Amino acid sequence: MKLIVKGKYVSEEQLPKAILPANAVRFIEPESTVELNKQAMKFTVPAMLGIALLCVLGVLVQGRFPFGVMNGGTFGITLGVFLSFAFILPHELLHGLCFGKESEVELYYSLKDMMAFVTCTEAISKARFIWVCLCPNVLLGWLPLLIWALVPLPEFLSALIFGCSTMLVIMGAGDYLNVRNALQQMPRGSMQQMSGFHSYWYMP
Repeated sequence: MKLIVKGKYVSEEQLPKAILPANAVRFIEPESTVELNKQAMKFTVPAMLGIALLCVLGVLVQGRFPFGVMNGGTFGITLGVFLSFAFILPHELLHGLCFGKESEVELYYSLKDMMAFVTCTEAISKARFIWVCLCPNVLLGWLPLLIWALVPLPEFLSALIFGCSTMLVIMGAGDYLNVRNALQQMPRGSMQQMSGFHSYWYMP
């Protein structure tokens, strides 16, 4: 995977355009980063419900909540929240790696919209597109939280992992929106391709 750091995102004109097939259909999706953030916020609720279920699992498996406010719990959560921002770049790199070793991926950030993202004009299958979206959230968020619930850890470390992974799960709200769009809009056997700010699907 070739990663090109393009820097600050200002407008759609910066983004690479793909040569799309004549039968390509544009996703029904947000028209701007502002609208994207608004729609993505809706997915924080089911994400928090999933985290709550893992908390219940932790209590059932370990016989108590994995950490308390004492013994470094509060400090651990706070430090974990701040630490999560250091995983923004690894999160985007995992997105990029999932496109494949021959792909060319561009990385952008927008401080105004509090977001970073990668884009790639390579055509990929529906299943691969869903994995592109979910991979960093699973590996950096959901999987550490599952381990946290199942494995007894020192309280400080437990709180640190919980704070960091919870934030990373919530930060993936935009990715969950893309997965929802793919599941609802892409027929079986279709391909996905990005061009500019938008995604398209087509039957090969």
